[in-house]
Amino acid sequence: MKFGLFSELYDEAKSCENVDVFIERREDDMELKKTPDDNIVLLLRFIYDAAHMGIRDIREYLGMLRPQFCEQYEIKMRTLEDWEYGKNPVPQRLLKLLSYTLVEDFLS
Repeated sequence: MKFGLFSELYDEAKSCENVDVFIERREDDMELKKTPDDNIVLLLRFIYDAAHMGIRDIREYLGMLRPQFCEQYEIKMRTLEDWEYGKNPVPQRLLKLLSYTLVEDFLS
C-alpha cells in the first residue's frame, strides 16, 4: 500500500470514533480494491486499530521489550519511557510511520 493512501486512511480512522462507521465509509473505495489483500474489511479494521494505538501498544504488538524497540528505532530509552508514561507526547508523525510498518507487515 502506498504511504499516501495509508496516510489518508490513518487520519480518517484516527478521527473516527467507531470502527464500523469507518469501514462502511471506506469498504467500497476503488483505491483499496487495488491492494493485494482480498479482504478489505480486515485491512480497514487493522488500520483503524493501528491508528488508535499508542507507542506502548505498538511496541507490545511487535513483541519487543523497551531496549529492543529503542535499538531498532534509534530512540533513547528515557524518551520512550517519557512517551509511554505520558510525560511527553509522542510525535504523531512517528506514530503514523510506525503504524504504516505494522500495516505493511499485515499485508505481506
